[in-house]
Amino acid sequence: MSQVRAAGQKPGTRRSEPGAEGLKPGDLKGARVLAVGLGRSGTAAARFLLRSGAKVVGSDEDAAALQSEAVARLKKAGMTTTNRPESARVDWAVVSPGIANSRPLVQVLRRRLIPVVDELDLASRFVSGPIIAITGTNGKSTTAALTAQILADSGKSVFCGGNLAPGQPLSAALLSGPRDYYVVETSSFQLERARWLKPKVAVILNISADHLNRHGTVRRYADCKLRILDRQERDDYAVLNRDDRLVYAARTRGRGEKHFFSMRRPGVDAYYSDGSIWAGDREVLPARKLRLPGEHNVQNCLAAVAVVRLLGVSLAPIRHTLKTFSGLPHRLEFVRRLRGVDYVNSSMTTNPSAGARSLEAIAEGRQGKGRVVLIAGGREKALPTAEYVRAMKKHARWVVLVGESSTRLARELDDLGFCRYELLPDLTGAVLAARDKAQAGDAVLFAPGFASFDQFRDFEARGEAFRREVSNLV
Repeated sequence: MSQVRAAGQKPGTRRSEPGAEGLKPGDLKGARVLAVGLGRSGTAAARFLLRSGAKVVGSDEDAAALQSEAVARLKKAGMTTTNRPESARVDWAVVSPGIANSRPLVQVLRRRLIPVVDELDLASRFVSGPIIAITGTNGKSTTAALTAQILADSGKSVFCGGNLAPGQPLSAALLSGPRDYYVVETSSFQLERARWLKPKVAVILNISADHLNRHGTVRRYADCKLRILDRQERDDYAVLNRDDRLVYAARTRGRGEKHFFSMRRPGVDAYYSDGSIWAGDREVLPARKLRLPGEHNVQNCLAAVAVVRLLGVSLAPIRHTLKTFSGLPHRLEFVRRLRGVDYVNSSMTTNPSAGARSLEAIAEGRQGKGRVVLIAGGREKALPTAEYVRAMKKHARWVVLVGESSTRLARELDDLGFCRYELLPDLTGAVLAARDKAQAGDAVLFAPGFASFDQFRDFEARGEAFRREVSNLV
C-alpha cells in the first residue's frame, strides 16, 4: 500500500510504500479520499475522515444509498459525491469490505496507483487502546459480544463492533472518547486487504468453507483469516482453537505469543472437561449453567475465557457473565411459544456448517420433549452442504426449503433417502407450513444455512421478516 500524499504532491502520483506505522493523524488533513460503498462502514469512515480534515468524495453504485439520511448528513459536513469514481482525483480510497479486489473499479484504482484500504484497517491505526480482533467462520459475533461483556462486567470501558451486526464499525469508535479495550469482529473480507491491523489479542475460532464465491478456494479463504496474526509482535497474544486443524497449523504464523482453547484437550489455557469450563487448573462454571445453547457456544465461551484471563480478569465477573449472557439477535433467538411449539430465529446462520450447529443445538435441547421442524435455504455461495443435510436427516421431523439453494438441498436429501421435506417459494408460506407440521413440544427453527441476498437485504432483514411472520401466526 502506498502512503497518503505529502504536502504539495499531486493527487494520483506514486508514493513510497509505508511500513505498518506509516499512517499518522497528520496525514489525513487535506488528503483527498474516495469512499467506495456508502453503507455502514463507508459512512463511518467518511465521518471520521471529514472530522480529521480530509476531503472526502463518496461513491456507491446503489442510487438509493446516495439518497440515504446518513449520506445527506455527510454532504452537509462537506462530502461530495461522484458517479464516476474510476476517474476521481484522489490520493487514496477506502473501499467497503463487501467490494472484492476483483471488481473493475478496484482494479482501475490500483492501475492508477491509488492505494486501496479497508475501513477497519484504517480505523485500527487511530484507536487509543488495545484491539481484541476475533475471526473465524462461525461464532465470531457471539464470542466478540461475550468477550466485551465480560470485560465490561469487570469494570472496563469497552467498544464492541467491527463486522458485528447489529453493531458499529470500528471507525465509529474514533468519534467518541477513548476506551480500555476495542473488541472487533473481523471478517475475511476485511482481512483480505489489511496492512495495518495489529491486534493486542487475535482470536481464530474455526475455519471451514465459506465465501468461496469470493475467495475461490478454502486455502485462499483460510489465508485471509490467518492474516490476523501477521503483524503481531512478541508482546501480543494469539488465541487459537486447538481442535481445528487449519487453525492449529497457524501456531507458527506471526510473532504473537500463542495460547489455546479446546473442547477435547485438558491442560490448555481454557478447556471443557467433566461437564465444566476450565481456565488452567481452575473450574470456571458447569456448562449446564450457561444461558447460551449448544456445544458450539461452549466453544465460544472457552475462547472468550482464554482471552479475558490473558488480560487479567478474575473468575468472578467471568462466571457472572457466562451465567447471564443470553446471546445476540438472530442467533438461536427465541421468538415465541404458540400452542406448545417454540419458534427460534437463527437467521445469522449464513453457511451450511453454521446451519448444522444451530440444528444440533436445538435438537440436543429438545431430547425427550419433541423434534425440530426446520426452515432452511437461501443464496448459494458454492459451499459443501453434506454436513447440514446429514444433520437434517438425523434431527428434523420435517424440512421446509426456500430460496436459491432449495432444489440442490432437495436433491441431496433424496440421495440420503430422506423425503420429509417440501419446497416453497417464500418465507410466508414456509412459516405457515412449519406451523402445520409442528407438534406440541417441537421447535420450529429458522436456520437458513445460506446467505440472504436472494430474497433479503441482509440476514437481519431476513430474521426480522421471520419474527413478523411468527408474530402473525394464530
